[in-house]
Amino acid sequence: MISPSDLPEPLSRFDPDAMFAIGADFGMSAPSDDEMPVARDLAATLMRQEVVSVETLRAVQAVQPAATLVYREDGLITGVSGQLLFRPSAVAPLFAGSFDAMEVDTRYLSRPGEIAALGYCWGVAASTKRAAGSVIGFSKRVRELLFADLTIFTKAVTPVGRHTALNRHGYQPLRRPDDDLLIRLPEGAAARRERDAVAA
Repeated sequence: MISPSDLPEPLSRFDPDAMFAIGADFGMSAPSDDEMPVARDLAATLMRQEVVSVETLRAVQAVQPAATLVYREDGLITGVSGQLLFRPSAVAPLFAGSFDAMEVDTRYLSRPGEIAALGYCWGVAASTKRAAGSVIGFSKRVRELLFADLTIFTKAVTPVGRHTALNRHGYQPLRRPDDDLLIRLPEGAAARRERDAVAA
């Protein structure tokens, strides 16, 4: 299993404007205040379970303006992307499994200009193929251009989501094989860890 000592030193600073610029390339932007409940309901419907409250979405958005971005088709929201960036103080709670993604403690969130210690794939949902392409493309481009050195967490909330995260996106269980808390090291760090394990 992965421990905090396996994490590479984070170097990337949180720049919401850069995230917005990448989002615009994929037709994505922040939801208006009135659209936030619509984005939340879309995610809840597609994921078929309870998701974070509108109040929490708004509280997070006040700290990280690019945390939730949406894709629209003919004026309707058809895609949602939620990504969080954390300060070093969040490392211990995340590894302990005590971080609550439903009731986010905004003290853990990186502020603009701060180096992000960890990322969290908070949730992605899309009701059309076009929206899915934009949501996935945005996440991939942000990772490649802005946070290539960042370790990412996510929580598997459906069997399909877990399978996709493990088999297509390079995540692995954090503490035990059946753990629903998943982690993905940056590509370089993951490769080094595999080489070290083989050498040992």
